Amino acid sequence: MTTRLKQTGWILFCALFPLAAMAQTPDTLGVSLEIAIEAALSDNPTIQIAEQELRRVDYSKKETWYGLIPSLSASAQAAKYVVPAKMAMFGTVMDSWTDYTVTATLSLSLPIVVPTLWQAIQMTELQMQMAVEQARASKINLRNEVVKAYYQILLAQDSYQTLKEGYEVAKQNWEEANRRFDLGLAAEYDCVFAEVQMENLIPTMLQIENGIVLSKSFLKVLMGLEFAVPIKTEGKLTDFEHFLSLNIDPSEASLAHNSDLALMDIQLELLERQLKLQRAMLLPTLVGFSQFGYNGTGTKDVSITLGGMPMALEARQDWFPNGLLVGLQLNVPIFSGFTNKMKEKQISVSSKKLQIQRSYVEENLRLQVSSAIDNMARALKQSESAKKGVVLAEKGYQISVERYNNGMSTMLELRASSQALTQSKLAYSQAISDYLGAKAEYEKVTGIVQ
Repeated sequence: MTTRLKQTGWILFCALFPLAAMAQTPDTLGVSLEIAIEAALSDNPTIQIAEQELRRVDYSKKETWYGLIPSLSASAQAAKYVVPAKMAMFGTVMDSWTDYTVTATLSLSLPIVVPTLWQAIQMTELQMQMAVEQARASKINLRNEVVKAYYQILLAQDSYQTLKEGYEVAKQNWEEANRRFDLGLAAEYDCVFAEVQMENLIPTMLQIENGIVLSKSFLKVLMGLEFAVPIKTEGKLTDFEHFLSLNIDPSEASLAHNSDLALMDIQLELLERQLKLQRAMLLPTLVGFSQFGYNGTGTKDVSITLGGMPMALEARQDWFPNGLLVGLQLNVPIFSGFTNKMKEKQISVSSKKLQIQRSYVEENLRLQVSSAIDNMARALKQSESAKKGVVLAEKGYQISVERYNNGMSTMLELRASSQALTQSKLAYSQAISDYLGAKAEYEKVTGIVQ
């Protein structure tokens, strides 16, 4: 009975395990370039960090503005005499009969003329602009990485498909050579030669397969997806042939939207505003204030002697307002050493250093723009040449097949024509990929996303 139960349980496990495995296997996610970019811009941690930085700077900006609002504070103090204080009365020193004191104060302060506060407010405006520009730069850089990663996957998949077609062609050549060898129409060398051509393609195909897996993993990281989620990219590189055109004049390429330069310009404005803030510390400040207080005093039962006559004082509590005080406070800095002057010089030096750095970065960016345009032009010419090469290689291969079948050529010629066809297709895919990569780099540097 126990054996039968074990057998039944084993049969049920074998029947249900494939269903459970299928249920746990996630569905393949179809991903287009637009979907990949949209997912990355919404789920990538880099973008989320940039959004949190925007919120932080916004709170900092509000905090500075709230400095203009009157501030209200309250304080209270209660004290009890553990050891009585001494007091002099009519030439006699005696213990004070005060038992405790209570003081409550309400203070109001209003900034009227505070130059440093106004400079700080304007600095927060620039800090907000910097945070916005940094978020924009993060999106541009992330989009560039996603685009290049997507194109890399398409290139690897197209290359794999081309090699697979080349493998099928080599396999057909090998089968044809074996058939002719069996009929005594071809030498054994043709069979071996064709098999070598077929086997030589396998290591490259395996390497490209591994490259596809790694490229997809990188794209999933950029999109914020889990590694366990399988994805399938849509389309082929040839679907982007309509991008293969160059109508960009290098002399008209603008860096007005480049994020690196924009951030440096904001940093220069911040240094200028910081210099003004430092100088504002030497200006007078005027603050309005108001204060209202309330005091309380408690005494204890005591007996005192005045003029030789004893007198008894009963314990009592007295509460009375301390009055309402309204006024203005003027603070005029006169001399604080030379620290402010040295800080101003430090800021001026930092500003000059940043200006030199900006000029250097701008020259490098112009070089990158020129290089990207040159790469686009070269890739465009290569794609045109490679496309013609594919047409000619296909025609040459068909001719070589007919010649070989009619006994007018050898396997060497057939192999050369099939290899030429494979190489021309690979070259065409590589040319399209090079153009799209250069175009993505141009968009990144110029900051213009089409």
